[in-house]
Amino acid sequence: MRRLEGGSLLTFEIPRIPLSGGRYCHGRVAAQVTRSKTARTYYASSGAVGDIEIDMESSRAWSIGKAQAAGRYERLPQMRLVTGVGGGLKPKVRWCDLDGVVGERELDKLTWQERMLLFTEGPGGPEPLWLWLNEQGLPFLPHSWEGVFRAANKRCERVLTPPEHLRMDPHKVYAPYATVHSARHFVSA
Repeated sequence: MRRLEGGSLLTFEIPRIPLSGGRYCHGRVAAQVTRSKTARTYYASSGAVGDIEIDMESSRAWSIGKAQAAGRYERLPQMRLVTGVGGGLKPKVRWCDLDGVVGERELDKLTWQERMLLFTEGPGGPEPLWLWLNEQGLPFLPHSWEGVFRAANKRCERVLTPPEHLRMDPHKVYAPYATVHSARHFVSA
């Protein structure tokens, strides 16, 4: 997946049912967030899907609880509370916004900016449907992943490069270096 495709996934777009072999699940990337503006299928290992589910039940739930307690969601200038998601070949998302205006749009046609506005009613109040949240419980912007990888690479270099080799041979690398793009090609088993 590309950064925008993976970064704008909604919680209900995470695949749940493994394919017949049990090692992989398949999901669908909405047309509007792809480069070609054509919906496509993606595959994720069952282990990766399990890791996402663990994050949803732990870190993500913790940040949502903090945001609800701090009243962050009530202060948002825009929010669309989803009232239903239809099935079929062209599923539609139905919502009610803060002014009580009802709306509906095909899931494939929602832009990443519109996806950030989608919420669901959870046990403690509104919760974002945007999968990836920051520590404040708000949607993590797709372009922010570059900074996450940059910071992780610096931490790896600081921890794994022996001090006597700092600033020596630039071709001798002790720490791994990853980019958002390289993660696109990684398949976990």
